[in-house]
Amino acid sequence: MCMDREKTFWSVVTAVALVALLLLLASDKGLFDSEDQSSSDQDSGQEDTEINGTQTVLNSSADAPDPLAFECVQHGEQLSRHDHVTLRVFINGEQQLIESAVGIQTDVCNGNEDYMHAIHTHDDTGRLHIELNDAGDISLGVFFDIWGYHFDETGIFDYRSNSTHGMAMHVFASDEAAAEENLVSSFDDYMLQNGEIIEVHYRLRSA
Repeated sequence: MCMDREKTFWSVVTAVALVALLLLLASDKGLFDSEDQSSSDQDSGQEDTEINGTQTVLNSSADAPDPLAFECVQHGEQLSRHDHVTLRVFINGEQQLIESAVGIQTDVCNGNEDYMHAIHTHDDTGRLHIELNDAGDISLGVFFDIWGYHFDETGIFDYRSNSTHGMAMHVFASDEAAAEENLVSSFDDYMLQNGEIIEVHYRLRSA
């Protein structure tokens, strides 16, 4: 009887030790972090790009750029179109930086004269320069293709629409402000017009 009790005692001790060891290994590999990470991603709306050490790749509109994204232009009087629009991007209410020199001296457009893409920036004010060799329309999505970031009705940058967050886009004149009446739904397909202000919002969905 005494031997049986001792055997049972050491069996329990061994089992507890094994369970503790397994819990330590699981914690070290981050298996308990997924729920907290998922909650954090849902709060911000940003997609998780790494799950349990496995890298996931988000689909991006920039992976299939518009042909106009590869057009290079010369800065001069021979241009058929030279317009400007102002782009503002907000993620959860925080304005994002539109980088300077987007579309200038890239791997595609790097000549002495033909060194700029059809849409480019010179500073970080959000002022987009639209310059075309031949007259025609060009969409906002071309700028994001040149910039190398995702943008359409499904999201922007690494943010994607989901049950809590969505996209909104306003287009208005310089003497107006973003409002319900100037919402548009074309997003990347919107054809740019001289002098307009475009605001893109990734934000919480209204209740």
